[in-house]
Amino acid sequence: MTTPNNTVTIPVINYKDVTIRTTRPLTIAADENTSELYTVTWTTFAYGFKMYRAQHFNNDISYQRDFNKKMEAMLVKMTAAIEAAGISVVDTAKTQTIGQLVGGHTFTSDVVHEFAATYKDSQIIGDLSPMMGSNDFYSIGLDVVGNRGLEALLNRMEGFGVQNSENKQWQWANNAFTFSNLITNSSGKKATGYAINPGTLGLLSRVEPDSVYGTKLKTGHEWDTVMLPGLNIEFGTYTYDEAVDLSGAGNAAITHLTRTGATNFDFAVDLAFLTPYVSDASDPITPIIKFDFNINGGT
Repeated sequence: MTTPNNTVTIPVINYKDVTIRTTRPLTIAADENTSELYTVTWTTFAYGFKMYRAQHFNNDISYQRDFNKKMEAMLVKMTAAIEAAGISVVDTAKTQTIGQLVGGHTFTSDVVHEFAATYKDSQIIGDLSPMMGSNDFYSIGLDVVGNRGLEALLNRMEGFGVQNSENKQWQWANNAFTFSNLITNSSGKKATGYAINPGTLGLLSRVEPDSVYGTKLKTGHEWDTVMLPGLNIEFGTYTYDEAVDLSGAGNAAITHLTRTGATNFDFAVDLAFLTPYVSDASDPITPIIKFDFNINGGT
């Protein structure tokens, strides 16, 4: 991953507190807005590999199988890299203030911790919406991203359905849950997640200009775009052919390929994760709440 130097800015208007009068003055005082230019942070995600057609002459591994395996390896690692970047951005943007900490939970290091002394597992799930509302963010449901520990707790909650004398499903029925293997638990915790007010996160993408233009040079260098399967993100592609010495490549020397053809494939995209703009950096209130569960919490 690299950071591009071409800058994109978004004009934003800062939040301001106003004073409500109890009088009707003849002259109205000015109260102007202040604005800023928010700089979008881009990160490049890219990977490339080579293919040698003659390498597969009289070979048990076909050219297509080799290509598919290289693509699969790239997609797995590319997905993990983008996912890790997204989690890092969400964690950085988590709220540092809770208007009203309901349910008796604690709030330290910008994380809401389950109040295990009274509440059973997953009670905090039902408390997320009231806490989000106490920060003046209102939604019927929340987008919740958690790790496998959270998934396990939710699976347990499904056993307490509407026909059970202890129905817990009301706590999370309106929320949309997704899970990531890359969200880790801190020491003494068994589950961790982020509650996000819907519509408050964004993802921008862009490819290099030649990929947009579909440039094709007489030298054989070509640019294009492709929608990578699984990621559903448009990447720019860059391909070209060259002559190489492959005689010493791989696990065994290929002595008959001292000069052979190689096709180079490269995939690249710039991504920017957008979180809500915060005017007051000294005490940011954001629509993202990080929460976790104690290992010894609940019954």
